[in-house]
This record gives sequence, structure tokens and C-alpha cells, in this order.
Amino acid sequence: MIVTVTITSSQCLPPPPIIESITVVPNTNGDVMIKWHDNPENICTTTGYEIYKYDYVTQQFYFLVLVPSGTTNYTDVNAGANTRLQIYRMTTKAGPAGNEHSENHHSVFLNPIMHYDPCEMSANVQWSPYKTSYRDAFEIRSAEKKFNDSVTYQIIGYIAPSGSPFNLMNADVLSPVTNDTVINFGMSVNQNYLFCVKIYLPNGEISYSNVREEMITGNNIPAAPKYIKLDSLVSFDTHNHLHFEIENSTEMTKFQIERCESLDSAFEAIHTFPDKTTTVYDDNTCDVNKEYFYRITAFNNIAYCNETPAVISDMLNSIILNLRYAKPNIAVSWNGFISDSVYYLHRNGMFWLILNGQQFTDMDVQYDFSNNIYDFCYQIKTVDRITNYTSISREYCISINKPVTMPNAIDPTSSFSNNIETGRRRNQFAPIVGGKESDYEYHMIIFNRWNSIIFETTKPMDSPILSEHVWNGASAKGNILPEDTYLYYVKIIFKNSEQVFEQKGTVTLIYQ
Repeated sequence: MIVTVTITSSQCLPPPPIIESITVVPNTNGDVMIKWHDNPENICTTTGYEIYKYDYVTQQFYFLVLVPSGTTNYTDVNAGANTRLQIYRMTTKAGPAGNEHSENHHSVFLNPIMHYDPCEMSANVQWSPYKTSYRDAFEIRSAEKKFNDSVTYQIIGYIAPSGSPFNLMNADVLSPVTNDTVINFGMSVNQNYLFCVKIYLPNGEISYSNVREEMITGNNIPAAPKYIKLDSLVSFDTHNHLHFEIENSTEMTKFQIERCESLDSAFEAIHTFPDKTTTVYDDNTCDVNKEYFYRITAFNNIAYCNETPAVISDMLNSIILNLRYAKPNIAVSWNGFISDSVYYLHRNGMFWLILNGQQFTDMDVQYDFSNNIYDFCYQIKTVDRITNYTSISREYCISINKPVTMPNAIDPTSSFSNNIETGRRRNQFAPIVGGKESDYEYHMIIFNRWNSIIFETTKPMDSPILSEHVWNGASAKGNILPEDTYLYYVKIIFKNSEQVFEQKGTVTLIYQ
């Protein structure tokens, strides 16, 4: 005998819906939105969903609302989630009989007590975690425990005027995602913060805590400068000169000039000062031939705090030039500025060229020789294209010896002087060299047409000029030689530029 049992809607006990998330709605008085979907195992005819809310006075859940079937979310207006966490659970309605309740879902409550550390300039924020728990006992079942352990959190917020509404579109990340329920994040003094906790659920849903507004005042910590501008570095022959500006509203009283020789080395303090109105510093301990990097740091130097850097300026570096005489030109090169810059080349005290690179070949040297210019001084001024921060090298000079001139004839019997600069007479054969005679090494040999040496000297031609310095047309024995063409060899090594002049030629004796 077969018995058929028919289950009516009044006898069907559906499983509870699956709650996807609960979240505090930003810009409300603590409204809570609940999202869910029907349990796929439900075979009953659903007539609606019941939502229950925990009462902290009676310590029991009470019926809150019945929503129609097909509904997937509900907002509990004025739920009070700004004052404490709220707990909800649900049932699926399929008749008059009592139904199974879902697990409890706890909203995240951001604690109103925020601990601000004036030494570290950070806030310690605490909140109750997002969790689900068994409906009858507040114990987390193994399945829900896994769910809770997978929840991660992030502090989001921004600075805003007091009383401003919270806008998620304006919120930036103040702390990284973490599983912890306590996070420290840096805060600025005398600023009003709006922030909340953003919750990442393992099912992909996003939830939010209540919003907090906190004004961080500067009663316990001096206000840091809004900026420090190290805007120029000028190098001189004896020191590097820094010019800077410290934003005037700061209450800090310790500032430090720091220096290093490369970006791979640590900065070291070279000068400490308390006055924010200070604008210049001369580094007299530097080696002006080395490149240095400089910066200025403002310190949080409260008596009960460990000193910590509050504001650090941008860096500037000194510019070092290198000059080399690459006959017939002068090669100029220098180290680069630390930022995207343009270089202004000054030559002999005058602005000359605008350059983008770090080297230049001066090909006007020979032209300047003809104008009796033999000393060349260069200076580089580099300017950041965005900030206009400037670094100026000291002036670097190089002296180029005048071209060597060799007479082509002498009159051994003449006493006439034909060179005002050297006082040399027409009966003296020797190279005519610019600069001090002692600035070079000198070797001259005179030959006759049979290649016999008739005169040789290596003596520098100091004043007064003596007979052993020059050839006066005589033989090795001192006899006057006849009119003829004679051979010479001259080698001059200039000491200051390592130039070498070496020449073979002829000189004619002419008697008038």
C-alpha cells in the first residue's frame, strides 16, 4: 500500500536566506543596509523575509520587519550604528510556522576613542571586527570562523573642514589592508579628519563602518613648517653658500643642515640652528673641489619625544667644472644637477651660452689669441626647469700660453731692440714666448749646413738676458760666422698646461 504525503506551505520549513553583507551607510545617522539572497536549498514557497535585530537592553533579538519575497536588501533607517555595533539575523517566511534563523551578522563599529601620539604623529584606531556567529550561542562555528579570519580592513579618509559630510569619492587610503583591528596611521597637526573602516569580505562584498570626525590639535606638538625651500647653492673658492627659506608658521625650534658626498652615502649633520628666520649658511668645512649634496631638516624636538624628522627639503648639489686644453680648443665638462635642468655657461665674467648637456668645447680660443686673450675663466649656473632652484659653480680658470714665435733672421752687429715686450735685440736669436720665462722648460740647438752643432742652451731666459740664453750668430768658439742660412731645433715644455712646442727651422745671418 502506497501512502502519499502532501506538504503544504504551512508545513514547509525553509532554510534562512544567505546574508551577503551588512554595512553602515555613509552620510547617515548610522543607517545599516543588509544584503542577502535566497538559499539555493530552499524548496518552499517563500512569502517574505523576516529581519531581527539585537536589543542590548533585553539582550534578545526582536522582530524588526517583514519584507516581501524577491527583495534582496533592506536599510534600517536610524539603526544607531554610529553609537555602537548592530547585530542582525534573518529568517525565510513560508507559512505560519517558526523558521530557522540565519547566523548573526555584526556591523563594524569604529571606536570613538582615538589615541593620538604627538611624538610619532600617528593615530591608534580601534574597531569591533566584522563577524558572523551562530544564531543561538555567541560562539563562532568553524565555518564562520574561516569567514571571519578572511576579512581584511583598510582605513580610508581625508582632511576636510569641520562638519563636512563624508564623501566616499574623496576618500584616500590612510592605512594598508590588514587583518588586525588596530592600525596606526600618520596624521598632520591642526587638521580635521573624516575617516572610516573599509571592510573587504571574502565573498567579494565591500562593507563600511561608521564615520568618525577627529580634529588633531597642536597643543602637544609644535606645528611643522609647511615647506622648507633650499633654493640656491653658490660655490666660491673657499666655501659653499646655501640660501633657503623655512615656512614661517612653524613652531619647531630645531633645524639642521645636512650634507653627503654621494647619494649612496648617508647624510650627516654639519650645522644645527633654532631660528626659523635663518636664510643663509656658509659651509666652510667643505672641499670646494668635491661634489656635495645638501638638504635641510626640521625636527620634532619635544622634550618627551624622540627626535624625528618632520619636514625635509629638496636636495641641491654643487657643480664642479673640469677644464682641459685640447689644442686648439678648451674642453669644459661638469657633473649634472640632480633634477631636470638647463645650464648657463659664463665665460670670463660674461653670460655666453645656454646648454642642455654636461660638456662643451670652446672653439673660439684661437680667435681670442689674436686679441691677446690667453686666460679663460668659466662658470656654470644650473636652474631646475620646474622649481627654479639653482646651483652655481665657482669660477674655474685655465691659462693658455701665447703661441711661440721664432725669428727668421738676425744681424749679429746690430744693437737695435725690435721687441718692446721682451726687450730682445736684433742680434739675439731665441723663441719669443708669452708669459714668464720660468714657466717652461727650454732646449735650443743651432746647426750649420753640415749638421755640426755651433750653439746649444737649456737655460731659461730670465731677465737680464745673458749670452748663454740666446744665439748671437757666433760659432761654438765665439767667432762671428758668415752670412748664411743655419738650422735650429727648439723644444719648449710649458709647466702650467703641459703644452709642448717642438719645431725645426732655419735662421739667416744678415749683416747690414
